[in-house]
Amino acid sequence: MRLIVVFAAWTVAVAVASPAQAAPIGNAGSQTASNIQSAQEYWTPERMKSAIPADLPQAAARPQAVPRQGPSGTHDGVAPKNLQAQADVNTMSGRVFFVNDLGQNRSCSGSTVNSAGKRLVFTAGHCVHGGGSGRGWFDVNRWVFVPGYNNGNRPYGTWSAYQQWTKTAWINNANRAFDVAAVVMQLLNGTRIVDAVGGQGIKWGAGYGLRIYMFGYPADPPFNGSQLYFCWGNTRNEGGFPTLDCNMTGGASGGPWLENYGATFWAYVNGVNSWMFWRNNDPAQVYKWQSPYFSYDTAGSLYDTVKNM
Repeated sequence: MRLIVVFAAWTVAVAVASPAQAAPIGNAGSQTASNIQSAQEYWTPERMKSAIPADLPQAAARPQAVPRQGPSGTHDGVAPKNLQAQADVNTMSGRVFFVNDLGQNRSCSGSTVNSAGKRLVFTAGHCVHGGGSGRGWFDVNRWVFVPGYNNGNRPYGTWSAYQQWTKTAWINNANRAFDVAAVVMQLLNGTRIVDAVGGQGIKWGAGYGLRIYMFGYPADPPFNGSQLYFCWGNTRNEGGFPTLDCNMTGGASGGPWLENYGATFWAYVNGVNSWMFWRNNDPAQVYKWQSPYFSYDTAGSLYDTVKNM
């Protein structure tokens, strides 16, 4: 059975490849933002409303490298103790808006993640870089994260990117096994984003068959990107990709897969919305999503690269 729950403000309403010999683990970052105010000025309510969901990765024409799983249970990052009373999934999840390398206004989803630097948002690789030959980084001066976005309201402000990071296997080959990204955010009014809204933990190497809650802002019909939704279930292994049944549509890309999610509404990010499957080739009839498997090759090494920024 599949169930989606809408988070409106603080209330809850119910609506009904073949492995390579060595997996690439490289990480790469974009240029740093040069204009602190330009992103906030660019993303007017009208532009946010008209932004369309990011293009999803294309199916590989030939087998691609898959990450090594590594030791199970490895994890790092915790929800900040000084914010446990206030911070929950509503403050830490948000909608992403950006101008891609083709000059188009697009949207994704994401989540803050705790780190020493307290400035990280995790999302999908295809929300920061086009992936593959001829594609490039998205405009770092027009990339924003809006935590708690709800029907156009921005209760915790609009946060601008400082620098984008993703896997070289995504940049070079659009390999969706490495479709994960971390964005270092600029301060807002002198405050780091995790200090302001909290930050989820992060985990990798935990295997499959996990109880996961996946969150996002679906924006393609029948949804419109106005609210945070989630699906839940136990992950299964389909070709090396953790898989969950869910009918969220485009725009949910980059939203977090939370493990050990419970009454406190914070947990460990152990995946991101990356790839969806349709019925009858109809984008409005999504029935399942996949995430890159979070190993050290994917999420772990990326987190270690940016955690002190």
